[in-house]
Amino acid sequence: MTHTPAAIGTEAVSPVVSGLVQLIAPRKLDQVEPDHRLVGDLGFHSLVLAELGYNLEELYGLRSLNPEEAMKLERVSDVIELVSTELAEGRAELPADDDVAAVFARYGVDGPAA
Repeated sequence: MTHTPAAIGTEAVSPVVSGLVQLIAPRKLDQVEPDHRLVGDLGFHSLVLAELGYNLEELYGLRSLNPEEAMKLERVSDVIELVSTELAEGRAELPADDDVAAVFARYGVDGPAA
């Protein structure tokens, strides 16, 4: 794999986003895959989507999405791509390991291994 800033961002983002999605998804699966649909496969609804957004905004310093942008986030891979793009374009920052651990600790679990 190439190690461009975008590739490095995706490598760092994917386990965190997938871990958060799995943690807060109403429909619990043993493993969350990039092609899982947030609403259809994982049971997300507006409040859980807002919770995911809040956590990602806090961790990565993301801007709030407008409704049109948010509606395009159908799959886990869409969320990973959004965060990775924001990182690559300098509109977000990778969180420190301690910050990731703190978000996961709120839910009583360990964060993903780096």
